[in-house]
Formats: sequence, C-alpha cells, structure tokens
Amino acid sequence: MRANGTIHFGVMDKVKGTHKHGEIIGIPLKNQEDFVDALDYIERCFKGSNQQCDARNCIRNPRFIEVLDKESTEKTWVIEYDVVPKASIVKKQFYSVSIPKFSERDKKLKCEKAAPYCRVGANTQQVPEDDYVPFIQELSEKDQQREEAESSSNETAMDCREDQSRKLSILLTCGKTHIDNSLFYIIVTNRFQPEHLDSISFLIHMNLFCVFDFDPDSNTSGLCGTFKKQKVVNLHFLDDYANDNRSGNAEFIKHLQLFEKTSWIFCNGRNDFTAGQQPCDEKTWIKTRKKKLKKVVSLICNDILPRSSFVVLFLLVSDVEQPLVETFHEFFAEMNGHDFWQSGQVLPRCPVKCLHLKNISIAQMPLSHVDATVQSIQLVKNQPARKIPVLNGGLCFLKSVEEAVLDSLEIISADQCEETKLDLMSEDKIKQTMIYFYRGGKIKWINFWLADKHRGGNVIKRDAYKEASKILDNITHCAKAKRPIESVNVYHHPGSGGSTVARQILWSWRTKVRCAVVKPCKEITTVCEHVVKLREHEEKDKNSCLPVLLLLEDQKKDYIDDLRQQLGNVIAIKKISTSVLCFILLICNRSNDPERMRRASPPQTVAVTHKLSNREKPLFEEKLKELKLEFQPEFILTFVLMNKNFAESYTKDFVKNILDTVDHSSPVTRLIRFVALLNCYVENSYISVSHCEASLGLATYLDKTRYHAFVDHLSDEARLLFIHLNESSAHISSLRIIHWEVAKEVLSQLSVNVPQSDIAMDLISDKLLMSHRFNRDEFLKFIKDLFIRRNKKSRGDAKDTAFSPLIEHVSTEKGDFQKAVDLMKKAYIALGKDAFVAQQLARLLNTNQRFEEALEWAETAKSILPYDTFVLDTLGQVYKWWFYHLSDTLDEETPSPERGTEIISTALKGISAFRVSEKTPKKETFSFNSSYYGEVDVGCRLLKFLSEVDVLQMTLENLN
Repeated sequence: MRANGTIHFGVMDKVKGTHKHGEIIGIPLKNQEDFVDALDYIERCFKGSNQQCDARNCIRNPRFIEVLDKESTEKTWVIEYDVVPKASIVKKQFYSVSIPKFSERDKKLKCEKAAPYCRVGANTQQVPEDDYVPFIQELSEKDQQREEAESSSNETAMDCREDQSRKLSILLTCGKTHIDNSLFYIIVTNRFQPEHLDSISFLIHMNLFCVFDFDPDSNTSGLCGTFKKQKVVNLHFLDDYANDNRSGNAEFIKHLQLFEKTSWIFCNGRNDFTAGQQPCDEKTWIKTRKKKLKKVVSLICNDILPRSSFVVLFLLVSDVEQPLVETFHEFFAEMNGHDFWQSGQVLPRCPVKCLHLKNISIAQMPLSHVDATVQSIQLVKNQPARKIPVLNGGLCFLKSVEEAVLDSLEIISADQCEETKLDLMSEDKIKQTMIYFYRGGKIKWINFWLADKHRGGNVIKRDAYKEASKILDNITHCAKAKRPIESVNVYHHPGSGGSTVARQILWSWRTKVRCAVVKPCKEITTVCEHVVKLREHEEKDKNSCLPVLLLLEDQKKDYIDDLRQQLGNVIAIKKISTSVLCFILLICNRSNDPERMRRASPPQTVAVTHKLSNREKPLFEEKLKELKLEFQPEFILTFVLMNKNFAESYTKDFVKNILDTVDHSSPVTRLIRFVALLNCYVENSYISVSHCEASLGLATYLDKTRYHAFVDHLSDEARLLFIHLNESSAHISSLRIIHWEVAKEVLSQLSVNVPQSDIAMDLISDKLLMSHRFNRDEFLKFIKDLFIRRNKKSRGDAKDTAFSPLIEHVSTEKGDFQKAVDLMKKAYIALGKDAFVAQQLARLLNTNQRFEEALEWAETAKSILPYDTFVLDTLGQVYKWWFYHLSDTLDEETPSPERGTEIISTALKGISAFRVSEKTPKKETFSFNSSYYGEVDVGCRLLKFLSEVDVLQMTLENLN
C-alpha cells in the first residue's frame, strides 16, 4: 500500500476476502536483509548512473515494525519505505522507469520498456506518448510547487520545534504560570542512557508518588541510582502491592510508606537483586507480570489516589517494548484518557487515536530541553542542600538526601522557602495563600517568608508569642542549663491561633537553634533517633551543639513523656553533660480552658484565647482595615470573627445571614449538615472532597481537558462556610467549616429544621459515604469518635461526659432516649459491627435500667473482643447495676427462693466478669482499676444482702 510518499508492505491496499482496505495484517520475514537488498533492484529500473543515484538518495532504507496479534503465534511485520523526492535532487529532471515483470514462459525477470509514470488519484498510471510534451512543460510548475511545499514544511517543522516548550508548559501547568504542587505525579519510564542522567533535575522537585521503572539496571546505573543521590526512595516490586494480608487501606499505605517517600516500582525485576525478581523477555512478562501490573495500576487509581489528584507522565528515552504499551493501556483505561502525557519515544502499536496521542505527547525534544523547560515553570529552584545553624554562629549544609532520611521531622532551615521563585508567584497566588490563612487554614512557612519579603502583609505577633519568646530567651541564655531537656507549653482555644503562635516561634528561632516539627503518627523511637541526628549533624563535640527546638502539636501526654524519657536515655548513654541544653519541647495543645492550664504551670506555659488583649485589639483592627482593601469580608471571615472575640451574638447573626437563603432540601445543604455535625463533635475532623463528590452524586469529568473544580458545584452559602484544606501533611483534599465556633452555630441553626439525631442517622445511613474507598479509614474513625468518644477534662475538654456529646445531646433531645439507642444500633452496623460501639450501647442501656438489652449488647461486644479489659469490665458493670436494682427494688424482707437465687446469681456473675477483666493483659502504660473496685463493691453489697435475708427461711420455703 502506498500513501503520502510511503510504501507499506503488510498493509492491505484493496479489499480481498475478509480484510479491509488499510488493515494491518503483516507479512512473515525470514531475512530482513532481503528488503534492504531490494533497493539494488529498484536502482536497475532507472537508466544511467545519475538517475540511479537520484533514486538511491530519494528512497530511504526500510523500517521494520512488528505486528502484535494475541491470536497468532507467528511473528509478522510491516515494512515501510519512505520516498522523499527533494527538489534539490529532482528539479528539471525527467525520469523513465522500466517496470520489472516475471515472465512465466521464460521463468525470468524482464523489464518493460522505459516510460514515465504519474500519480492519478489513488493509482499510478503510465504517461501516454502523446502527452509527453505537455507533461514535460508542466514539470517546471511542479518543481516550483515542490520547492514551495518544502519551504512551508520546513517553516512548519521549525514552528513545531519552537512550540514544544510551550506545549510542555501548558500540559504541566494547565495554562498557569507554574506547576501545581498539590498534584501527585506518577512516572512510567524505561532505560536511561548515561547522557540522559544529567538532565533529571526537574524530577527532584516534582511531587513524585511512584515510578514504574522497566529498566532492570536502574538501581545501579540508571534513573533510580541517580535520583537516590538527592532523594530517598523505597524500592518495590509489583508483588509488594499484592496486599496478600488484606490489610486496610491506611495500614497498607503505612506499611509501604506511601506519601512519605517515592515508591520506586521495578516492573521487570532487578539485576542487582539476588532473591528472585529477575528480568524476563516480553512474552514471559505478559504471561507472568501483566496481571500484577494491572492490579497495581487499578489499586493506585481506584483506592489510593482520588481522580484528578495526580498526573501520569510517560518518560520514554529508549526503544519502547510491549510491556510499556500494556502499561499505557492500563492507565489510559483506568483514567479514561485524562491527566497523563508522554515525552520521548512514540508508543508503537497503540490503539489510542493518533490525534489524541499527539495532543498529549512531547516528541523529538531532547531531555535536556525538557529538564530546562520544566525547571522554568517549577515554583522552587533545584536546591541540593539547605542551611541550618551551628554553635559557632555560622551555617552548615543539610543535603536533601540526608534530610529525607529524617522523615519523622519537618525541618525548618535557616534559608526556609528561599528556593521559591518569587517572580513566578502571581499576585493571585499570593492572595490565595493569604486568604487560606485568614479564612481559618493552618499557617504555612510561605506566609512568614512572604511577610519578610513585604509581599504578603505582616503576621500579627500575639502576646503569647512574646511571652513564649521571653521564656525561650531565659532558657537558652543560661550559662549552665538547669536540665538538658526543657519544655514550653502553648495551650489554646480551638481556632484561636495557637498553632500560628507556635510556628511563629519556630520561624523566629530558625537561625538561632535547630528547629523541627514532629510529623503526626510517628513512632517515638524513630522521632528520638532523628532528633538526635539533627542535633549532632556536622558537629564534632556532642557537648557543644545547638539545642533542637521541637514542636509537638496535639500529642497525648503519654507520648510526650515517653519521648522525653527516651531523649534522656540517649543523653545518658552518650554521656552528655546534664548542664548542656540539648532539646526544647514546644508543646502546643488545644484546651477549652487554656487560662486554667497556664495557672497550673505558670513558669513555662502560655495561653492563647479567643479574647484579644488591649495591646492586640488595635493590631487586629489595623490588620482588618488593611485586608478589607484587598478582600471582601466574606473571604476573611475567621479573621473578622477573631476581631469580634468570637462574640456569640456576632457569630449567631453571621451564620443566620448566610443560612437565611439556604435551600434546606438541597444535597449541598445536606452536606453542610454532615460537615457541621462532625466538626462540632469531633476534634480535627473533616470530609474528603472525594467523599463530598460521592455524597453529591458528582463524577469527575473532562471539559476541554480540564476537570471542573469541585467548588463550582457548591452553593454560595457552602462556599462561605467551607474551607478547602490543602496542608502538606494531608494526602487528600478535604473540607471543613471555617471555624469550630461557626460549625457549632451552623449545626444549632440547621437542627431547628432537622434534629441532630436525624442528621446523624442520615449520615451513617448513606451507603455511598460509608463505603467510599478513598480515605475510608480516616472517615470511619471520625464517625466512630462521633458515637463513642467521651469528653474528659484531663484532655482539655470543658467537662467530663458519660457518653459521647452527640449521644448525650440526642438522649436529652425532646426526651427521646430511644433515638439515641436506635442511633447506636445503626452505628454498630454501619461501622462493621464494631465491638466498642456495642460496648457503649450496653453502657447506655445499663444507665436506663434496660438490663436484659444491656447484657445482650455487652455479650455481643465480648464475642468480638473476648480479651479486652474495657469490654469485660462493661459486662461486669451491667451485672453489678442489675444486682443493685434487683436488691434495691426488693419489697419483702424475705424474698422468694427464685427471687433470691436470681439476685445472688446476678451478683456472682458480676464478680466473675470483673475477675476475668482483672486478669486480662494490659498495656504497660495503662492503669485501669475499675474492675477491682467493681468486684469489691459487688462483694460487699452481696454480703450486706445475705446478712439481711433469712437464708434458712428461703431454703425451707424452697423445700416446701
């Protein structure tokens, strides 16, 4: 088949049998050299050495493209000859061709009489002798057309080359000035040549979630080995994603350390790995590893990363083999062709429409150009090391790879944020950064940095900041430290700015001491090890190091005490002088009464409250005037409320004005109710955007290759009330109400139309929400806390509660205790028959003297967790209070034998349950004495009962 100056063998030219025109069928090849040698026969069709030379220059050597047919075992090929008659070669030339034909009679190949040919439509026809003269006369015109076409083609090619950089930028930024750092990137790549490895700097600052690497030598001499010099990675195989233990999503993510370090997946084994996992050929890979790859792609796209939160990048710098094509197919199918692009080699044998593939591809652009282009649109510069202070007043380098090893800490360097390209930050980006903070989002280091650069406005320093700084000055300026480990406590009302104060302290002290934040959910031993390494980095004398100022946010007292103890053990083991200050723990915790906490430990404790001091009020008023010049008040609501000291009347009016026009029957208002309920009762709760989309029945879809923003589907009221969380510690975009006080008022006003019990029942009855895969473990934890977590003063709550605040509210809501019971029963099922929900339901029924039901639920909890001391104690408590009730309601002095036996049996069952609870192994750090007290109480009460009852008379009555 001939098309556009290219001749193909193995592609149908005309319909024959079942094959269609243009259908690829391929032909078997025994020797490719035969088709190369065929050019020698083509030359013989031209007369004269000049014409033969021209033919050789215009007809390119053949290309061989393998045809893959899953139904055929025979290899077939398409052979492609390009014919490029350049004007510089054929101008003013007239070629006659002798077409060779095989003579059946003579069994020889003979050439026909030389004649000129021309293209007529889809056919090639001989020029009649009568038309020679006009045909030759038209040649000059055709030469001119050819030259014009070549000139136009060259200009177009040049334009394409010039547009590659712009196209790449648009693909990665969606038309913005810089790459979106909130997106994750998945790289699919193959073997890198040594010259390519000098051009991978752009990958260092990309938010790489994982890399699918088909180079078995990548770890030793390829991309992985080079990348590891600057970043720490986890080396994985496809089998590591099998999850054979059927772990929950959160547990599986934690096990593989996903989101913490880039997961480097060797898709075709490793040559340097001796315990199996050796590379294999294409056919073996398809048989043995294709299904595994499909499972990994499906897991990442459907269970780990929500749609539109990541981009897949095919970085192909060497010949593409079939496994890579299969990987392309899998991602294309899972993502419906959205959010991925390729650079480098073209994917052969790909069923995707050529135009679509071309639109998302960057081809024939050197990797060095890709590297430079991408770096130019990255918001941060490539910085292989950061600077931290040393004792002599200077600075030392902390390499990126060294910092990555200390992954339990977020280290704040002396040059924090200096890698940011301020010239790339648009005014809109700066405003968005400010709005996020002043609407209630957690402050970021970039806010302080922009303030120092006079671009984002100053961040107010509250009184607590000055108090804490003075305490730190006193601690650090002592000639001899009182203790090697000191602590400064910051207690704050929720949403009062305590976290801002703590981070402001770290920002101010980052050039004086070494500063770090402990990341959530990190093991104490790991944190201790990393903090010690940070202190001693680039220091020779362990007794002469700067202290580490370590921020611990919302950590339990046991965690802090254990960390302090382990740090103390290290100091003792290393024989560091006790008069040397080594660590300062900056402990920042929420409290409903921060002033009380400060009074309990005045020397090194500061309080941050909603109430502004006389010094703070004018600062906040001035700042509000400044912000109103740039933003509408509704865009900085939290700061406006802060100026009003979160006065109840102001918050109530503010919420009322928003909710006056709300449609109470709309799905968005239903979502507001859900978020307000969780935010009001569960600390630090949120709902992922993915869950919100499921609740609203939304599906992510494409419009001109860009996803509609979720916020476009929200009502005006929801946009004012919600803040879109995008903290770096959170892996998934989520929503919450802008402030806890606002959430409480929103729930209060919305529950006038829909009671809180109905809101909660609607929430846990929503199967789409409860079974939604993304961030499911975290969401279900919030739901569980909603139903079973009690308030305790020891944790900073305003008062102690017997049950979760929601259940206590519902129990008293219009006096309908049964609604609380129904809610707990529904929660038990919705949370997968959770033992602790059953336990709390038993306690709830027990307090209402519904003992038989309470016993049933206590036994249910025990059947799920037979060795849990809390569950066993609850069983004992049910028997205990049932025994009390039976004995207290006994009218006659001498009960009937049946009645007496029931009372005594109930007491003995209670004692037995308490004893089993006492013998249950407990955690070393936990002390639980309720069962001991319970056993003693029941025993004493039973003895009193027996002393007051004529047991002999009961026995005689029983005999009669």
